[in-house]
Formats: sequence, C-alpha cells, structure tokens
Amino acid sequence: MRSLTPILLIALAFGCASRTDSKVAEDAFLRPYVGQLKKTTPPADLDKIKTMAESELILLLHGYGTGIRNQWLHGNRDPQLLRFFHDKGIDDPEAASMVIIQALWYDLNISLSPGERASVDKKRASVARKRANYERLESECEALLKRVKDEFERCYERNGPPSKNPVNREPFFQLLVGKTGHVREIVFFEGASADLKECLEKIIMQFTFSAFTDDEQVTLYILEFPRCRIAERDTLHSSISSPNFPAGGNASFAGPLAIGHARPGVPHLYER
Repeated sequence: MRSLTPILLIALAFGCASRTDSKVAEDAFLRPYVGQLKKTTPPADLDKIKTMAESELILLLHGYGTGIRNQWLHGNRDPQLLRFFHDKGIDDPEAASMVIIQALWYDLNISLSPGERASVDKKRASVARKRANYERLESECEALLKRVKDEFERCYERNGPPSKNPVNREPFFQLLVGKTGHVREIVFFEGASADLKECLEKIIMQFTFSAFTDDEQVTLYILEFPRCRIAERDTLHSSISSPNFPAGGNASFAGPLAIGHARPGVPHLYER
C-alpha cells in the first residue's frame, strides 16, 4: 500500500486561500523578496516556475517553499515581513511562503512577449491535458479493480498470496498501459507463484483503458486498493531546488535582524 503525500491535502486549502492571497502577492512590499529570489534561483528553475500554471504552484510548497520559510519566515528573522503578512490576516508560514512564490510567478509572467506567452501557454496546455488524462486513467483503474475484486480473491484462495508480505492483497506492483489503452505488461510482486501470476494475468489482460496521445505508455500502481495512481503524474514538473541564498547574508529587507540573529527568547525553527 502506498500513501498520498500530505501536499495533496494542502493543495485543496491553497486553492481556496489563493483567491484571497493573490492580491497580497501583487503588493509592492514583496518586490525586494521577489528580486532576491530571482538572484538566488538558477535560471533553469526560474523558467520552470514561469511555465507552471498558477494552480500548480502548490507543488513548490516543500523544497523551494521550505527554503523561503527557513530564510525569512521562521525564527522571527524578518519581523517586518511577518508583520506585513499578519496585517493581511496570514500568520501561517506555509501560506505566507506560497504568497511569496505567487509574487515571483506574477513577476516572471508579467513581461512575457507574445511569442513567449504562446510558448508558455502551449506547455501549460500540454501539462493540463496530461494531468486530465492521468486522472481519467486512475478513475478507470479504480473502477476495474472494484469490478474484479472477487475474482482476485478466488485466485489468492487457489494459488496463495500475491507477495511475500502476508497482508498485501494488491494484485500487481505495476501495470504498464500503452497509448491504445491496452495492458502491455504486468509487474507482479516478489513472492507471487507462477500459478497465481497466470490466474491474475487472465483477468488483468482484459482491462481496457481510454486511449491517450501524449505518452507512449503510462505506469499504474495501487495507492491503496482500489485507488490507483499514474507514476508519470509525479514527473509533470521536474524538481526545483531551494533558492541558493548566500550564507550569512541579510535575511531582512526592512527589519534590523540579520541571518542567525533571532530576537532573544524566540527559537529558530527549521524544516527538513
């Protein structure tokens, strides 16, 4: 069984909050912070952020967002920035870091030429189309697994469990599906007997999914029976590292505190 990352739960909350926070992200107060991010983020990563849809910025909450929080939002490192957000009704560091990321995204997109805008829109449309396809395939996978669950159980009764793990009841480790919607390959768990594989294969090879065009094939796995996930969903955006803030630099643009000098009595908080 594989679990969803907590970021999916946070995404829902961000989707609601972003409608309110978008005006905050355009506030001139944040421009120096945006300027610092543009200096400390590799150009290739800035390009990735620029081409993301605004709704996908939540994917930067960890990693890139962690760097922002450790630099400016934890340990009272920038009192005036914290006061700015408090006055806007934003006291959660994660929400504040997302507003700063939004501000950067706005800045990167505001000056695009018509040609650049067309290129960015094309990339966003491709990602959106793939994501929609993946969601549809995941839904179809769940429906198929529900439909044949009893058949799987009969296979287990006759031929033993599907893996070395006695509590695992998932029929496959991975399912490779071609662009026509037909199953190309079944990857079973270690420990499944040859007879069980044959029994399960007869069922699974009859699965038919919707055809798709943006990938030659996709890889399905089971999060928690019968919920499925497309592995390629996690590669729609390549990883973006934390900003390369200079060690020992001034963390505050308006306040008096330098990096590493929190107000007495206020502990430093760091994230991994």
